[in-house]
Amino acid sequence: MFAVYGKSLQKERARKYRCCKYKISDETAMRAFKKDTGAYQISPEFSSEEQCLEFIELAKSYPEVRCLYIAKLDRVKNEKGQVIINEKTDKPKMKYFRFKGIPTQ
Repeated sequence: MFAVYGKSLQKERARKYRCCKYKISDETAMRAFKKDTGAYQISPEFSSEEQCLEFIELAKSYPEVRCLYIAKLDRVKNEKGQVIINEKTDKPKMKYFRFKGIPTQ
C-alpha cells in the first residue's frame, strides 16, 4: 500500500489559527505552507506507485496542495531489526515509511 504525503493550504490555515487563537493573514498561511516540511497524508491509500504518481500529476493543477513524498506501508522493526508484534491483535505493527521523494512543484 502506498500513500502521498504533503501539505494542504486549508489545513495550514486551520492549524495556525488553533495555535495563535486569532485570524491570520493569507500571506502568513502561505509562508508556512511553502516553508514547513512537516507532512501528513493527503491521499487515500493506493495499491501501486503508479497510482500515486497519477494523484501527484492531478494535484499539480491545484496550487493549494503541495505533495512532498510517497510513503509505503511496512512492518515496524526495533533496533535489532526484529518485527514488533502488536500485543492486542498478535499481528505485526504497520506504519507508513518514506519511500520516494517528489521533485518540488
